[in-house]
Amino acid sequence: MSDTMKAIVLRAPGSADNFAAADLPLPPLRPGDVRIRLRAASFNPVDYQIRKGGPEGRLVSSNILGRDLSGTVDSVHADLRDFRAGDEVFSYVCHLASSGTYAQYVSVPAELVAKKPACLSHEQAASVPVAGITATMALAKVGAERTSSLFIAGGAGGVGTFAIMLARQLGIANLVTPAGNPRSRAYLMERCGLGNGQIIDYKASDFVAQAMKRNGGPFSAVVDLVGGRMLGACTQLVAIDGNLASITEAPNQDDFETLFQRNASFHPIGANAYSLSGDRGVWRRYRAMLDHLSGLFDSGAIRPPPIAVLGPLSVEVVKKAHALLEMSAVQGKLVMTC
Repeated sequence: MSDTMKAIVLRAPGSADNFAAADLPLPPLRPGDVRIRLRAASFNPVDYQIRKGGPEGRLVSSNILGRDLSGTVDSVHADLRDFRAGDEVFSYVCHLASSGTYAQYVSVPAELVAKKPACLSHEQAASVPVAGITATMALAKVGAERTSSLFIAGGAGGVGTFAIMLARQLGIANLVTPAGNPRSRAYLMERCGLGNGQIIDYKASDFVAQAMKRNGGPFSAVVDLVGGRMLGACTQLVAIDGNLASITEAPNQDDFETLFQRNASFHPIGANAYSLSGDRGVWRRYRAMLDHLSGLFDSGAIRPPPIAVLGPLSVEVVKKAHALLEMSAVQGKLVMTC
């Protein structure tokens, strides 16, 4: 085996033109690490936000971006017994790995690694960790397991796709999501299994009233994956004693007043929250969520996630993915092979 790997590095924050190919030494195995030979990695909006110098990158020390992967265990640290060379795994690496996932190899704390769903290809599995974990956390915070009605803003995106799949698996009776164009509506129906009556046009001036009419009133659970004006609309859709979760931002003062008037709870969702703890036992929550998702896939409870494979590890593929993400032109998840 060569002692070097190919990677795509960001030479400086800012433009996607700052990405470049590089040959680098293989990452070392730190105590508690699993070194993984990547087979696929996926792209997330946080990638371009970090690239542009946003606050999401304040903990990132590597110039290799990317947060989730699927691959094969190359080697494990001597203190580990959970994995061995050859195991097929997937992982959410956050900032705790040796680098991001735009590379052929990465060393990851074992607590962030789980066995890959047997029924998924590496390309499909690579699309799961960030989006699946974020959706899992959001649905847990709004009490999706015990709710009868759920509104998901941003259902056609990567996290939204998983939120819809998981919500349908829970058997939520009233599930509504908005779409802004026929392409998104078709995606939600064909790839996410929603009926036409579960989708509303968010460009309509009365879309909040339409959503409530579809549900027969406000929703006991609301998940915002969009932010801005949509987050404001979401506060209007929450029922008395309901729950609203957002992965984007906090409501403004007027929207918080709406929540106060309904005795509703607001839950900010940060997928990297557990990684900020110095307690490795807390990190194990990531493997628990990945194991749960893996079981749902392998049991047939949820279908393989919809993906678009852009091509192999290269500057061109990375730049294309970032361009699509910045244009909000992505449905499901974008993936590259490694």
